[in-house]
Amino acid sequence: MSPLATTEEKAIAAINAAEAMAISNVQLIRELKKIIPKPFDSLTDVAVQTNTSGIRMVAKAERGAVRTASKAVRTSRKNLSKALREANARLRKKNGQLKKGKTQADVMKLAQRLKKKM
Repeated sequence: MSPLATTEEKAIAAINAAEAMAISNVQLIRELKKIIPKPFDSLTDVAVQTNTSGIRMVAKAERGAVRTASKAVRTSRKNLSKALREANARLRKKNGQLKKGKTQADVMKLAQRLKKKM
């Protein structure tokens, strides 16, 4: 996974990894079926098929639930990031402490006002 991957890409990669792990567990059950006595053999086949299709269905639904951020949201986030840098620069001393009488709430309020002007 690239360090520059978006949150959506990371979520989909995690879902894909979970799906692969679950299906490999079902395949392990299929291999262990050889040890199970013959009368229960047919039950195992049905369970393996049901679990595999169920896992794929859930993973597909989860991938569909991952929403990508719209262009407006991405732009807004980027502007807020710039505004926060500016607000911190204005309201902090050179050593990094907040100026006297200022709080983090003041920094966020100023950042929101600066973002609105962008």
